[in-house]
Amino acid sequence: MRDPGASGAERRPSLLAGALLLQGILVLAGLAVTVLGFRLYLDAHDEMHGYRTAPVCGTAAEPGADCNRYETGRVTARKNDGEYRLTVARETAPKETYNVDQDFYDDVQIGSNVRVTVFHARAVEISDRGHHADSLQDPHLPALEVAALIALGSALTVNGLARSRDSGAGLLSGPGIGLLAFIGGSMLLQLPLPLAVTLGLPLVGWIALVATVAAFT
Repeated sequence: MRDPGASGAERRPSLLAGALLLQGILVLAGLAVTVLGFRLYLDAHDEMHGYRTAPVCGTAAEPGADCNRYETGRVTARKNDGEYRLTVARETAPKETYNVDQDFYDDVQIGSNVRVTVFHARAVEISDRGHHADSLQDPHLPALEVAALIALGSALTVNGLARSRDSGAGLLSGPGIGLLAFIGGSMLLQLPLPLAVTLGLPLVGWIALVATVAAFT
């Protein structure tokens, strides 16, 4: 007759192995989703600031190449409503409006020509006689997409690393880390920082948060 105690002892290693496998899958899935979030973040930052270090396009460069193409734009409207704005038209695209400083605003008139920098087929900057103004995209939309991926990846990763399987802290920590990612991403996407800072700050912060939550769960 088979000893029930022996049967239970045999099942315990199998249950432990299954639990470790599940934890490993959760961690790997969480890391994969988090990497996608950071990749999207870097792509958004490059789209907004890559032109600052990009070379000048050659004559055979494609319109969406990683280089700057320069065109001549003409100021078609000026507006001062507490903020200084210039509307610039160019031959190959619709008019666009730029926020500029007062000196830039005062030094051009309707009909003035300015240089337009085009990066990835998008006008990213106007300049004239030492004045510069960029056309930064709203950083909140890409930051929101990044935060959603970071929140999901964090929840999976923490849940896989947590010592307790019943606390649910992994799932609860995801939205909190995602909110911090949204706030931080919105700020960092507006700043032309070196890559080491752009990537290093959020990466170190994410590792520290996930490790702390998992350690106390």
